[in-house]
Amino acid sequence: MSDLDTLSQPGTSAVPSDVLRSLTADDRKHRLYLVDPYLREGLLHFSTVGALSVAHDLTFVVLKPDAVAGRRCQLIIDTLRERGWLPVAATTVRFHPVLTREVWRYQFNAASEQRIAVVDHLLGSGDSLLVLLTDHQRPDWLPASVRLTAQKGAADPTGAHPADLRQRFGRVNGLFNFVHTADDPADLVRQLQLFAFDAGWDWCAEALTRSAQTDPAVLERAAGRVATLVADLEAQIPAHDLDLRASLERLRHRDDEWGAHARRSASREHIGDWLAALVRVPLPPGAARWDLLTVLTCWIECNEPNVAAVIPTARPDEWLSAR
Repeated sequence: MSDLDTLSQPGTSAVPSDVLRSLTADDRKHRLYLVDPYLREGLLHFSTVGALSVAHDLTFVVLKPDAVAGRRCQLIIDTLRERGWLPVAATTVRFHPVLTREVWRYQFNAASEQRIAVVDHLLGSGDSLLVLLTDHQRPDWLPASVRLTAQKGAADPTGAHPADLRQRFGRVNGLFNFVHTADDPADLVRQLQLFAFDAGWDWCAEALTRSAQTDPAVLERAAGRVATLVADLEAQIPAHDLDLRASLERLRHRDDEWGAHARRSASREHIGDWLAALVRVPLPPGAARWDLLTVLTCWIECNEPNVAAVIPTARPDEWLSAR
């Protein structure tokens, strides 16, 4: 018997196994989340407010700082609306290194050292927009979160499909992919709990009810809230083309160490020199920060070769077979 099997034996978890089984079709995730403290706390909140019954109807999207800099936010919200996902609540969250590693706790094992060196600078570039969504087009058997994750597509461009939402959003590379979503209802509960440590629960209290998902007044207020927050974020983060060639050219004209790097190390094989400098040289402010992030994210390798995530992305067919 493995350590994981031992941990998930009766008497080792306060998470009800049958409740968790209704939130994920992945056996390994079920075993791991039985002893995950964030899932446990999130379940307690969902149970207390009577929201477990709507967990399949809801999902969320996080619009990361690269979506703000690249001015993709309105495109993303409009596209999701066309596909049936409507905002019911919204707030902002600020990623910090611990939050990033806990949100992706079961995937970060596959992250490369280069990605780890860059991701905190990217996600720490400003607030992210967290939007709770209701799904008006999901089939009865498929949770909203699983449907959105399947249509969103892979984070890595090498695994992209032309129909992926990330392709429509104009994804640039493995880190400039603009959005994060919950893989399944278990992740919805777990990650909303993680975000609640920063944002609380009041921002979505009304939305965690079945009546709110079809109430025109709730949907109208949420749409207005999203528009206001997008405007606030775009006032904080300068617009940027996220273009590698243009970013390198602008950096070459800087009279600082990053300008020197751009002049002497303007190719991908020098990424090690850029990452070494990242440890000791502060990122430049304003638009130049996004020039640097564009270069770094375009040149790094995002994943360790031949290393699989502890928990892979949920697949719709798992839910069909679990009916």
